[in-house]
Order: sequence, then structure tokens, then C-alpha cells
Amino acid sequence: MPVNDRMREPADVRPPRRWRIVLPLALVAVLALGWSGFWFYAQGRARTALAAWSAREAAAGRVVSCANQDFGGFPFRLELSCGAPELALTRAHVSLKARDLHAAVQVYQPNLALAEFGGPLTVADEAGHAVTVDWKLAQASVRGLAGMPPERISFVLDQASVARSRGQDTLARAAHAEFHVRPAPRLPQDPLAFDLALYLTKAVLSGVPRVPATPIDAQITGTARGLDDFSPRPLAQVLRDMQAANGRLDVTQARIQQGNVLGVGRGTLRLTARGTLDGELELTVAGIEDLMVALGLDKKVGQASQHALDRVVPGLDLNRLLGSRGNAALAAVGATMLGRPTELEGRQAVALPLRFADGAVFLGPLKVGDVAPLF
Repeated sequence: MPVNDRMREPADVRPPRRWRIVLPLALVAVLALGWSGFWFYAQGRARTALAAWSAREAAAGRVVSCANQDFGGFPFRLELSCGAPELALTRAHVSLKARDLHAAVQVYQPNLALAEFGGPLTVADEAGHAVTVDWKLAQASVRGLAGMPPERISFVLDQASVARSRGQDTLARAAHAEFHVRPAPRLPQDPLAFDLALYLTKAVLSGVPRVPATPIDAQITGTARGLDDFSPRPLAQVLRDMQAANGRLDVTQARIQQGNVLGVGRGTLRLTARGTLDGELELTVAGIEDLMVALGLDKKVGQASQHALDRVVPGLDLNRLLGSRGNAALAAVGATMLGRPTELEGRQAVALPLRFADGAVFLGPLKVGDVAPLF
């Protein structure tokens, strides 16, 4: 073959340029090594920050401990597993113990921490009083930058229950519960305030007197004012300090449904110097007759009506005359006359105030009960 023919060989038979394959692989390897170094550096910083945070909390009277702990989450998360976590509020003489805790932060989203707890949680004081909280799923999230006050804190519970450790009698349970708190918008010169939100699905409050066992669905939002000291101390002292600071709870929207009773409202509640509730909520209630039965007002109205009837027609039984729901109907008519007829979600309803006067509770002009002092 002539030399010139050899020189004219096609380009596709030339040896491949290996750098086109090796260079991308080398870049991937360098990036992987760099990311690994960054992750281990971030883990070290997280350990240091956690130790510093624990020391600050302990100095403030909040001692956090784990029976054992482990770090992991490579390559995209920073994870902490804590066995038998405990929070001891030394100044309040209260301790909280859970089975385990798993927390995680995405490396690319360091302002959001997520945690999942294993139950049950035991809350006990030095006097031996204890309450046990259990659940099927418990999650918490904290949004905000490290070293700064949180922008938002949330708790979510599924199939939750609260019981006294002694006797194991259930105080409350709910199919689902959520609680959210965040700093409320304010001017720089204004005192701290916090927006609160509580959501309950199929909640039963067995430990609350005079509340029927019918499940409750509730959505309540509001703003708490007068809370600016977060040092650990008994709840009674927290409420006492809040009252001294002229604190209050502004209920911006509440919707509560229990069986046939549906109520919505808003208003403001305060604490008096002796720890009793004071304030007023403007309510709109559908199913007022069932509410009268739940509050026991049907019996009070029935007794008063029977006494009045005995003066006119002695021996006539009002229950036999009106039937089993007669007293409730009378109480409902009375409440409707004292309130303002309206509609609520397409149902006939009545609007009337729910007042708290130094612990006494009034629905319109009718006294429905008393709330014991909170401190």
C-alpha cells in the first residue's frame, strides 16, 4: 500500500481519547471526597453546637440527657438517635422521660429540624404525681437558624392518650392532635406575643367534669401576650407572672363540634389576681338544645319550671306533660330569646356571650358553672 494511502486512514479508527472518560470520573470522585469532608466537618460542628446548647440549657435549669446517643445520616442528613431521653426541669422540680428520640436536619436545609419520639412519655414531679402520655406517632419540627429564637415550633400526635400513672385512668384521648406556636408579628417597641394554634380530631376529655364522652373536633387559634420569661418554673408561677404582666389570650377564631352541637367564637380571656378566669367570648351555637342537656341546664330549668307550676297546678308532672326532651327545649327557647337568632353553616343558631367573671361561667345570663383558680 502506498505511503500516501496510509496517511489517509479515516479518523474513526484512531485510538480513543481516554481523558474524555477519565476526567468526568475524576471530577465525580473529587466531588464525593469533598462532600464527605464537608459532611464530617458539619457533623463535628453539630456535635459541638449540641454540647454548647446542652450546657446553656443546664445552666438555665433545663437538663437534657440521653442514656445513649449516636450520630449518622451520611450523606445528606445529620441525624441524632437518643435512647431514653430525659428533660429535668430542676427549678420546677419536674422531669419528662420518653422511650427514644430520633432527630434529623437536612444538610441543604439547616433551618428545619425534624424529630420523632417513641412513647410513652412520663411527666412526674418530686411529690410523686405523674401523668403518662402515649401515642402511635409523635413528631415535632423546629424552624429557624441555630443560635436564634425559633420561627415556628410544631407538635403532631396520632392516636394520643393521657392517663394518670397510678390507676391508669384515661384523662383524655384524641385520634389526632396538632399544636403550633410562633412569634406574633409586632413592632420593635412592643412586648413579645405568640400566635398559637390547636387542632383536635375525635378528642374525648374524660378527665374534664361535665363534658360528655362524645368525640370533639376543634380548631382554635389565638395570640398569647404577657409571656416573656422562659426559665423553668412551676406552671402556677408561669400563670402568676403572666397575670402580673397584664397578659391575656386573644382567641381569634374557635370552631368546636361535639355531636349535634357546633359552636364558633372569638374573644379575650385574662387571669385575675387570685388566678380565676375573666373575660368574654362571643359565641354562635347551632344545636343549642343539645348544649343545654350537656351543660345540665335542662335540669335546672325543669326544676324551676316545676316549682313555678306547683304553685299554680299542684301535682301536675311537667316531665310527663312535656316529655323527656321538654326541659331541654324550654332551656333552648330561653337561651334563644336571650340571644340573637342567626345561622351557622346553614343551620339555625343563636349568638350569645360566654362570660367568665372571676371564675364563674355564664352562657348569656345563665350561670353554667365555675372554674377553679389556676394558681
